[in-house]
Amino acid sequence: MDPFSHIALTSLISRQPKVLLSGFLPDIPWYLLYPLWLWRRRVNIRSVLREGAWPLPPPWIRQCHYAAHSLVALLLVATLYKPGAKGDRRWAIAWLLHLLVDIPTHARERMAPRLFWPFSDWAFDGLSWADGLAGWLSARWRKGS
Repeated sequence: MDPFSHIALTSLISRQPKVLLSGFLPDIPWYLLYPLWLWRRRVNIRSVLREGAWPLPPPWIRQCHYAAHSLVALLLVATLYKPGAKGDRRWAIAWLLHLLVDIPTHARERMAPRLFWPFSDWAFDGLSWADGLAGWLSARWRKGS
């Protein structure tokens, strides 16, 4: 899902900045790295939007994305993280909520979460909201041309 939806869902758990950030945390590598990679490759964004065919990122960006969307990584961070005296784990619940929402909203071939990464490349084949949005934008673009 998009970052705004993740933050809105996370705000149902808590409005604490640490928790809100954790609800968006798995997507940070993607939103930082993929646009830079597109820019460095001089990808023509207008033609990509018109055709609806976003280039698949290189393996190292995909691995960063899979690591951030892994239950294994979440468990590792939750185990190593030493919370305050209260033991507040809402940040981990926010991260888990992000992963659970992404499962049905990402197609396997288009960056679906690999929940058991690095031990498995298994991914549920959901319906990609991004592909639907790209198709809608492409149709609107062609209609206006």
